[in-house]
Amino acid sequence: MYVETDFLTALVKDDDWLQDAAIHALEEHEDIHTSILAYAEVLVLFYDREAAAYDIDVPRAITNLLELVPIRPNTHEDVVLAAAAFIDEYDLTPFDALHAGFVTTTKTRVLSTEQDYDTVGLDRIPLESESTN
Repeated sequence: MYVETDFLTALVKDDDWLQDAAIHALEEHEDIHTSILAYAEVLVLFYDREAAAYDIDVPRAITNLLELVPIRPNTHEDVVLAAAAFIDEYDLTPFDALHAGFVTTTKTRVLSTEQDYDTVGLDRIPLESESTN
C-alpha cells in the first residue's frame, strides 16, 4: 500500500494526531511503501531548523523512517540517505541535496550552475551561457 507525506510525518514527529493510526497501519499492512517524492516533502518540512516547528536529527530520522516505510524503487533509498547527509553536513537545500544524492549514488557527473556541488565534492561541469565564454 502506497502512503504519502502525512503518514511519514506522523511517524517522525514526537506528537502527531495521526501517529496512532500510522502505527496501527504499519502493524496491519505488510506492504507499506512510498516514493522519493514523499521523502522529498519530509526533507523540505524539516530543512530550516530555525524556522521548523519540529526539531529532529534529519539523517537519523530518515534512516529510522526508511526502516518502517521503504521507498520504491529501493535504489532511491540511497539517494534520500545521501540527501539527508548533504543537508546536515553542508546545509544544501532539500532539492539540491536530492540532486547531489542522485549524482553520488549513480557515480555520474552533473552539468549545472550550482556551485554548492563543488563544495560537497561532486564532479560538476559548469553550465554557463555562451556570453560568458
